[in-house]
Amino acid sequence: MPIDGIIYLLKFAPQEAYIDDLMNGRLYMNAAGYYHGLPGEQGDPLEASLACGMGIYAHWLLPIYCMYTVRESDIVDNAVVITKRMVEEFRCSNGWIGIVRYDRFERLLNRKFDSGDGVSLHGPVFYGAPSPSVTAEAFQGIPDNLVIKTPKFAYQREYRIVGSQPVKWRLKPDKSNPDYKIEEYGHAELDLGGSLMDFSWKVPVSSLTEVKGGLMLKLPLAK
Repeated sequence: MPIDGIIYLLKFAPQEAYIDDLMNGRLYMNAAGYYHGLPGEQGDPLEASLACGMGIYAHWLLPIYCMYTVRESDIVDNAVVITKRMVEEFRCSNGWIGIVRYDRFERLLNRKFDSGDGVSLHGPVFYGAPSPSVTAEAFQGIPDNLVIKTPKFAYQREYRIVGSQPVKWRLKPDKSNPDYKIEEYGHAELDLGGSLMDFSWKVPVSSLTEVKGGLMLKLPLAK
C-alpha cells in the first residue's frame, strides 16, 4: 500500500506549460517565505513557522513544490471529486490539472533524496501545531517544519517536495512607500532526471463534470 494510501498526486496550474514542465520532470519551486505575502489562501504568513501562531521561522529560504493528494478512499468509480474552492483559489478555473501516479513518482523523489541531490524532504503535509521535537530538529538542519501547516489549510490536502538548497533573497525598496522594503525571492528548478510521461496525464479544468460538492475528475487507467 502506498504511503497513507496515496494513489495519485495532482498539480493545479493556470497554464498548460506548467503541467508540461512537471511531466518532463522539471519542478519550478518557490521559497517557503515567498508565500508570506501572497493574497488569499495561497498566502500564509506562518509558512515555515516553528511555533503555533507566531512568526518564528526556520528554513524559510528552502524551495518547495506543492501538490494535492488523492488517496484510495477518495476514489469512487475511478473518479475523484475536487472542490471548486481549490481550482478557484489557485486561479485554475480556466487552467489545467496534472495527474501523476504516486508510486512511480515517489521512486524518482527517493532517488534524488538518497543521492543528496536537490531533495531534502518530501511527504504529505500534517495540519496542526509543530511539536517540540520538530522545533529541535529544525535547529539541527532538518526541515520538518516545512511539512506542517495550520489546520485551516487542511482542505488543500497538500503533498510537499522540499528542496535542499536555499534560494537567494533580498530586501528592495517599495516604490509606493519609501519607508518600507519588499521581500524579493529567487526560485529554484529541480530536475528529477527523468520524464514522467509514462505515468502522468493532463486535463483541462473545463473538461471536468460539475457535481454536487465540486468537480468530478475522471482518473486515467494506470499505464
